[in-house]
Amino acid sequence: MAKAAAPKRRTRSRHRARPDPLAARIGQRIRQLRTEAEFAFDAFVEETGLGRGYVSELERGLVVPGVGTLAKVARALDVTIADLVVGDTERERLFDELRGRPASLVRTLRDTTRKDGK
Repeated sequence: MAKAAAPKRRTRSRHRARPDPLAARIGQRIRQLRTEAEFAFDAFVEETGLGRGYVSELERGLVVPGVGTLAKVARALDVTIADLVVGDTERERLFDELRGRPASLVRTLRDTTRKDGK
């Protein structure tokens, strides 16, 4: 008597047919930072150690990257993971504006706002 085949398990793919809204924002941000750094696509792929197709899908928001992937991308772009996921609130726009500024300027601004708030 033959055994019945086990039912196939459905696995959730990280790859999507349509962009995930948050992944699309992150992908756009990665592409923006890559082009600002004048990083050619193929050189970026090599630097991150990620697959060419994966990076393409990442920049189009078709994959939801894990923390490990974000760390590789951030390292290649010489930014923080936070720089990759910055959003569109006032606080996040301020964070984006201060990215790359000297720490002394950030401390001065922080100290000034603390004094004004008291």
